[in-house]
Amino acid sequence: MRGSGKLLSKNKRFLECCLWRKKILVTALMVFMAGSVVFTGCAGENIANLSLTHREQAKVLALLGDLHEDVSQKVVYKLSQLVHKGEALRTEREEKENYEMMDEEYELWLEITALLDKETIRQFGENKFEEESKDFDLDYGENTMENLRKILTEKDWNELKEIRDAYFLTAESDEQDSYDETQQGINKIICKYKGLDVDAISLNLLDDKNQQNFGMFTITPELEVKYQNGAENGLKVLNPEEQEALKLVWKQTTDILPIKLFANFKYFKVGGDGELGTYAYVMPVDSEGKLWCMTVDPADITEDGLFPYTVVHEMAHYITLNEKQVEYFKEDRIAYPSERFTDGQCVAKEDSYLQAYYKTFWEDIINDWSTNPDNPYFYYRHQSQFVTGYSATECAEDMAESFSAYVFLDRAPTAETQKKLNFFDSYPEFKALKYDILKKVKENKVYVNPEIEPVYNENLKSVA
Repeated sequence: MRGSGKLLSKNKRFLECCLWRKKILVTALMVFMAGSVVFTGCAGENIANLSLTHREQAKVLALLGDLHEDVSQKVVYKLSQLVHKGEALRTEREEKENYEMMDEEYELWLEITALLDKETIRQFGENKFEEESKDFDLDYGENTMENLRKILTEKDWNELKEIRDAYFLTAESDEQDSYDETQQGINKIICKYKGLDVDAISLNLLDDKNQQNFGMFTITPELEVKYQNGAENGLKVLNPEEQEALKLVWKQTTDILPIKLFANFKYFKVGGDGELGTYAYVMPVDSEGKLWCMTVDPADITEDGLFPYTVVHEMAHYITLNEKQVEYFKEDRIAYPSERFTDGQCVAKEDSYLQAYYKTFWEDIINDWSTNPDNPYFYYRHQSQFVTGYSATECAEDMAESFSAYVFLDRAPTAETQKKLNFFDSYPEFKALKYDILKKVKENKVYVNPEIEPVYNENLKSVA
C-alpha cells in the first residue's frame, strides 16, 4: 500500500503495493525474574538452565515474537543455544573491531531462521501469497532516451545508452549497486549541452523501468512549483492544459503535507505505474541526501482514503534519511557494529531518529530479517509488532509506516504497535508535525481511511 523503501539504488527508495491478509493478533507475555526468562506455557525451565545473559534473554524473546505462547520447550531450548553461541561469536568479533559477519556466524543465523520458520509454519500455516515479479520488458525510460536522441550527438547518445543499459543489467541481476558511478557517467555527457537539467535527466533515466514519468516541476525558494519544460529533462513537452492537470497533484499533496517540509526538495514529479502499484516515492537528488525529489502517481489518488498515509510515509523517509540524520556511503558499503543501523547504502548517525528506532525495535531481530528480507514468515511471527505487512520489509519502512499510523490512527492495532506510536510522541517536533498535518487535512476536507491497511476483496478496492 505504501511506497517502497527498498533501495534499488543508493539514491532511491521505492514504494511497492502490498496487499496482506488481515492480521492475526497474538498477545505476548514477557516476565523477567531473577535473571531468567519466564514464558507462559512450558518453555521456562529449559531456557533458564542455559544461564543466558540479559541481552540473550531479550533476543530470544524478540526472535520468537508472537510464537512464544505455543512454542515447545525443545524449540526454545534449541533457539537459546543458537543465540548464546551467536552472541559469543559476535562479541568476540566486534571486540576485535571486525564488523563483518563471518561464515560460521552467518550459517548459524541461517539455522536460527530455519528453526523459526518451521515453528511459524506449524503455528500459522504455510505462506500462500506469491509476489508478482516486475516485468523488465516494460521500459518507459526508452521514451526519455528517444527524446534525448533529438538533442545529443549520435556518439554521445550511444554512450549514454550503453551506460544506462549496463546499470539496469547490474540492478536486475542483484549485483553491486552502481548508482553513483552511473550518475557520474550520465552527468559527464549531459553537462555538455546547454539547457539540459543534468539532475532531472539522471533521475528520469535511472527511474524504475515500469515508472512512466508524465511531467516534472521544480520547487522554487518560495516553495511554489514551476513546470519544467520537457525539453530540459527528456520528458514529453506538455501543453498548458496538461501542465495544470499535473499541477493539481501538487495541490492534492500539499493539502496534506505542510508546504514547509519541501524546503529541501528540488523537484516534484508526477508519474507512476498505474493504480495499486507504486503510490509515491522520494529519493535524494545528490549523493549526500541534501536535495530531494518526490514523485506521486495520480492513478492512486482515489476516494479510498489511503493516499494521505502514502505521502506522510514518504515524507517520513525524507525526515529520517536526509543528510542530517544519516551518512550515505561514498563508495563501497562500510561495516559498523551490530548496534548501529545501516542498510548497505547509509549509516544512521548516533543521535538520529532512525538509530533510536532501530535500537528500540529492530536490533534484536535484525539478523533473522537479514538472512532473507523477503521471507513472509518473518512477518507472520511478528504480526502484533507491525502496523501493516509492509512495515516488516525493513526497519526504515517500519518507521515510516508507524509514523503514518501515529499521525492518522485514533489507536494502535496492538499494545506492541502502540509502543512504536509512543516513540514518536516522545519527540516534540513529531507531535507538532502531527498537529500541523491533521490541521491541514481537516481544513482541506481530505478523507482519511480509518484503517491503515483495509481488508480487500476481488470486487471492491477497499472495504470500510
